[in-house]
Parts: sequence; structure tokens; C-alpha cells
Amino acid sequence: MSKNVILSNGERENPSPLIYDKHKKHCIFRTKTLLSEEKKEDEKCTVSVVFIDHEGYIRNAGIIKHTVPELEEGRMPKINAIILHRTDSSTINGTLASFSKGIGAHFIVEKDGNIYQAASLFVYTSHVGKIKSRCKEEKTWSSEEKKKIEAFGWNAKKIHDHEKIKQYPYRYPYNMDSVGIEVIALYDKKNKKWESATDSQKKSIEKLVDIIKNIYELEDRDVYEHDKISYKTEGEGADLYSVN
Repeated sequence: MSKNVILSNGERENPSPLIYDKHKKHCIFRTKTLLSEEKKEDEKCTVSVVFIDHEGYIRNAGIIKHTVPELEEGRMPKINAIILHRTDSSTINGTLASFSKGIGAHFIVEKDGNIYQAASLFVYTSHVGKIKSRCKEEKTWSSEEKKKIEAFGWNAKKIHDHEKIKQYPYRYPYNMDSVGIEVIALYDKKNKKWESATDSQKKSIEKLVDIIKNIYELEDRDVYEHDKISYKTEGEGADLYSVN
């Protein structure tokens, strides 16, 4: 794994290229007997290295590049977290079409497990919305902070503006420091229930999350369900990824 560049404020910059350093665990080692000496040739790894290229796209992981220019908002200097979403759509084409309106995540996981990357990892996209107060949700606030936040009432914008100036992880991740993964699934409004992810989707989510975690030095605690950190339909990010 390449080390990130240190910014003036002590944080690490989102660099290029970045290498996924777990690839050796998945190597297929081949040996060859040399007739003259009857000894084995040095073991050679035949697996292509997974990495992020100079444009911010994951390579050699079977991910389909499908850039949606309207998604890319601006430079993302630091990736702190991964946020899991469901699309409330049934097809990849419908999802990509909706992304062209400027709202959407970096990745889409199709029902058959195919992964699409729609935006560079070097830029942020509008996929989170206004974040909740972390200290309020997790009941870790001081009496002074509690008084201040409660004074905002139900004003989501005031809460968001107050929270976003905090350093992560004292706040929830937001657009400018998180990677979004959208999973194609519908919402049943009548029964108020999200469609379950397919087995293929779950395997692909696990694979993608593992790559991003490894490259950007994240932990499972940095993986969030969208509705837990923003004002979204309950269960949107549930049961998509299991913490190991």
C-alpha cells in the first residue's frame, strides 16, 4: 500500500496510484520442474495487482468503468469512510440515468453482482445529504453541546452546518470525505420494506468494501448505513455488509 501524502493540517491526501496490498493472498502459484537440475522454479504470482489509476478508477478488479460527469463535484482530499445506499430502482440503466441529474454515488452494484464505477475516487459526489449530529445520535454529547444542538430544533441544515466543521470521527462522514456505494434495490412503500440484496450483490459489496478499506486504511467502523447518518428512509443501508 502506498503511503498517503501528509497535508499541512496533518491529514493525508488522496494520492495516486494506490495499491491494494492483499493481492498476494489470492495468488495462484505455479511451479516448474527443470529436467536438468530437477528443482522447482521460483514461485511466481500470476494475479494482476489491484490499484487505483491516475484518474481515480479501480483497475484489475473486474469493475466496469462508466463515468457520469455530472456526478463529479470537486476534489476529495481525504477519504474517511464508506457509505452504503440502496437505489430505489430496478435496473442499472435507470440508475445511471438518474445519476446524470447530479445526485449519486461513486459505485453501483447490480443485481447480478457487476460493479460499476461512475465517478473518480479523487472527487466527491452528492450522495449523503445533510448529516445528523453524531454526538446526539450516540449520546456522547457534553451538556454544553447538548444545549446548543437542541436549540437548533428540527432544523437539519443548522445541525449539518454545525457538524461539518468538526473533525472526523467526531462527526459523521459527509459528501466531501466519503465513498458512496449504491446497491440496486426497490423500496416497497406499502409494506415499508427495502428489497434484500442478492447473494451476488453481497459478495461484490464485500469485495469492493475490502478493496477500499485496504487502500485507504479504513476499518469496519468506517463503514456506515446511509439512513443512520442522514435523514433517509429507514433501512436503506441495512443488511448489505457484515462486519467481520
